[in-house]
Amino acid sequence: MCEWYPAAESAVVVDRSAARHARRFLDDHWCVEHASLLRPHAELVVSELVTEAVTHGAPPVLLRVECEGADGVTISVSDRDPNGPRFRTVGPDGVPGTNLVAVLSDEWGVRTRPGGKTVWSRLVV
Repeated sequence: MCEWYPAAESAVVVDRSAARHARRFLDDHWCVEHASLLRPHAELVVSELVTEAVTHGAPPVLLRVECEGADGVTISVSDRDPNGPRFRTVGPDGVPGTNLVAVLSDEWGVRTRPGGKTVWSRLVV
């Protein structure tokens, strides 16, 4: 765990501004001591996870950022839809969100629970 930046959580607004608000939250809670090099990937991961949850999940949506010191950062987004993300074929206009998260993450996964799920991504320094 990080002694400078404790884990932080925030409810996500469920509208078209969700990704922008999530990136602002990331700015406010990002550990520059351990994870400054991971910031560009983290911004994309946060945007994709939040957009997927707002678009395909069920409110409420909760974002969590946790610095693990020299071990990296874990970003997770929870919502009330128990169905996990689905991989889709990459189209000519870009990479679907869950595929982008898989590409950028050192590890990622889905934890289901009664009444919802959490999609998480771990970025390693």
